[in-house]
Amino acid sequence: LRNIPSASPFTLPLHNKDPNSTNNEAAQTSFKKDNREAPSSNSAEDERIRRAKLGILNPRERALWKWANIENLDRFLQDVYTYYLGSGYYAILLSKALDLATLAFVVYFSTYLTTCIDYSKLKSSNAKSLSDIRVDQCYASIHPLAKFFLWLFYIYFALKIAQLYLDAQELREIHHFYKYLLDISDKDLQTVSWQVVVRRIMLLKDQNAVTSNVSDMKSKSRIDAHDIANRIMRKDNYFIALYNKDILDLTLPIPGYRRNLLTRTLEWNLNLCISGFVFNESGQVRQQFLKEAKRKELSEELSKRFMLAGFLNIILAPLIVTYFILLYFFRYFNEYRRNPGSIGSRQYTPFAEWKFREFNELYHIFQRRINLSVPEASKYVDQFPKEKTVLVLKFVSFISGSFAAVLGILSVVDPDMFFNFEITKDRTVLFYISIFGTIWAICHGAIPEEYQVFDSEASLKQVASFTHYLPKHWEGKYHTDEVKAEFCEYFDLKPLILLRELSSLIFTPFILWFSLPKSSNRIIDFF
Repeated sequence: LRNIPSASPFTLPLHNKDPNSTNNEAAQTSFKKDNREAPSSNSAEDERIRRAKLGILNPRERALWKWANIENLDRFLQDVYTYYLGSGYYAILLSKALDLATLAFVVYFSTYLTTCIDYSKLKSSNAKSLSDIRVDQCYASIHPLAKFFLWLFYIYFALKIAQLYLDAQELREIHHFYKYLLDISDKDLQTVSWQVVVRRIMLLKDQNAVTSNVSDMKSKSRIDAHDIANRIMRKDNYFIALYNKDILDLTLPIPGYRRNLLTRTLEWNLNLCISGFVFNESGQVRQQFLKEAKRKELSEELSKRFMLAGFLNIILAPLIVTYFILLYFFRYFNEYRRNPGSIGSRQYTPFAEWKFREFNELYHIFQRRINLSVPEASKYVDQFPKEKTVLVLKFVSFISGSFAAVLGILSVVDPDMFFNFEITKDRTVLFYISIFGTIWAICHGAIPEEYQVFDSEASLKQVASFTHYLPKHWEGKYHTDEVKAEFCEYFDLKPLILLRELSSLIFTPFILWFSLPKSSNRIIDFF
């Protein structure tokens, strides 16, 4: 911490925000020397001022200038935290670049499979290589509408590349802040705790308590760990309250159907509609929300935003549904094929994550707490007796395992038969070994341990010690199917959550158009 410099503010006018601007002839700048150095001579100080006027700042000096001229401390701290979660400059850029590469691969690979392969030739005796079934000049045969969507994709992809370039410039500023002011390299960021980052920010702020050109007077004073967390979580705190107070109607407009259907897609739409409407550029609630006279007007405008989002979701649904079906298929097929037993694994739903999260609880701390609860939550759900189901699973597991074992032994005795012998038309031994092996793995993975002790109350209370969620109406009913079913709404099967995410691309427009506008008055009253 002794290496952290003590920066004094540049006396630059606020309208000139870029220290590298060559037009900043009138800018007056002043640096304090590092607290490890002796006072410099007048000539050295004059040289530094001259270099600042010409915009010749090295990365460390630029980081000092950025820190001295922060206008929105909330956003800056959020960027610092996002950088910490992303594990550094190159890791974040690599993640963004690979996301773009994944998008391009899914689009081009699916286009090639649907337009450049003549599947009618697959069963032909002459088809012995890819060139025999490939369509020549397949791009020319693509339907004009498909070409139109491809050109839209090209434009979108080019814009994403431009955005990646701009993101890289912003990330470099945060990289310099970590490296030169906090003395934390990207390599150290892989293992350093967030508490260390917070302590160094606090020390840096204490040494430069009145340096930031911020509009919020509180931002000019000292900050502590609680204040940093509060600034990072300012918007998320409001959403935690919205979800916990059940202000948002997230059900389908079907009479008698009251199941909460929050998914990542709907969550993204809610954030877009509410955050951009309620909060200003500084992350503060707009003043008009505090005026009773504006209530009706704001409610109507918010309803229109929900309906507009629903309309746009309907327009984009065919493209988005197709993309995500292909993406999930390519991503999860090999996972479930290699480990079919994982089909029965569970995870928390998006709604559960908002329901269990505490105010001012940073994301990485919350994820650690929730991940610790997963084994105990699985233990609670699995210990409920399901004798009839277990008996059926054991029988199916025995039958499928027997077939797989016999076919496996025959393939070892005669390897030629393994590849050529057809049990049914066009279906060899290899095909049936794969089928029976998969069935056995799924059934075997769903059978609970024989020596499991049933203690639902102790298990659920252990889960609650991590989730911090134990409603009063559950008390004394931990052993009932009613409580288990309610808990499973928060801790559902992974394949079901995946299917719900896909189906949400279809039902999200209906929730945005019909259900959420009814919540507009409550949302305005909440803020």
